[in-house]
Amino acid sequence: MELRQLKYFVGVADALHFGRAAKTLFVSQPALSQQIKLLEGELGVELFVTSQRNRHHKVALTEAGSYFLAEAKRILQLSENAVRNVRQAGANQLIVTLGVFKLILPERIMGMLELFTTHFPTLDIRLVEQPNPVLVQDSVANDQVDLGMTVLPLERKGLVATPYAEADYAVLLDKNHSLATQTAVRLSQLQTERWIDHGPDAGLYFGQLEEACRQAGFVRQNNIVQYVPSFDLLKSMVRLGRGIAFIPVSLDLRQEPDLLAMPIINADGSAFKQVVIQHVLIHKAEHAKPLVQALSGLVNRR
Repeated sequence: MELRQLKYFVGVADALHFGRAAKTLFVSQPALSQQIKLLEGELGVELFVTSQRNRHHKVALTEAGSYFLAEAKRILQLSENAVRNVRQAGANQLIVTLGVFKLILPERIMGMLELFTTHFPTLDIRLVEQPNPVLVQDSVANDQVDLGMTVLPLERKGLVATPYAEADYAVLLDKNHSLATQTAVRLSQLQTERWIDHGPDAGLYFGQLEEACRQAGFVRQNNIVQYVPSFDLLKSMVRLGRGIAFIPVSLDLRQEPDLLAMPIINADGSAFKQVVIQHVLIHKAEHAKPLVQALSGLVNRR
């Protein structure tokens, strides 16, 4: 459930007319109707009943809709109050430190900064780059930064993760590899390859990728020649031709002219979607600053 859907619901409930509500909310009527249907589906109840009289559609709230209207208005008011209070509390100086995993695409970092500064124009955002995702989590957990842009899984306790993007996996190759001239590879083509990896303790993606390889006809773990603790070492090993590696397509390789991220396809030629990596914004679960909670809320409401 999104705040936007609550605003749409309240708009229709106040106007009792989808067309007039759409104009007030600056949204098309089909899009408005779709969001109301999604909200009703999530709640499991009908919020409106529509009847036709003299070629005009009459809209009325159901009993459940009348009850939900009061709750929706209360939630929206709480949201507005929270944002207003945070802005007032930090009116003199708004500063937030944001830890970022160094391989995240700059476009995603800039998108996050734009989201924050659109709602808080005077916000001073101080970036701290980390070489791997776990160090981003460490810096948040240890209060070195307020927020972090990293990827799941969370290796540190006491953190809250808000997803903001997903990324498919690709195969990292050096540009002299025999497969480098292809536009995409199937997993079945990689049965005899040597692999570099972060290891089974690196999180849930290891197991998911192993299962995908098993379904393609081979046990990848038998061919892993080196486990490495960081992405920098992983890239170096691949660059030297020691093996290949799985890597999210969302990681920035533009400063790596000797490496390429080869897309993976299934046997039928469709894109490989069996394993996706979640990009998240994280903050501490306890004692988070009101500003940090507000910024995380912006991501959650997108």
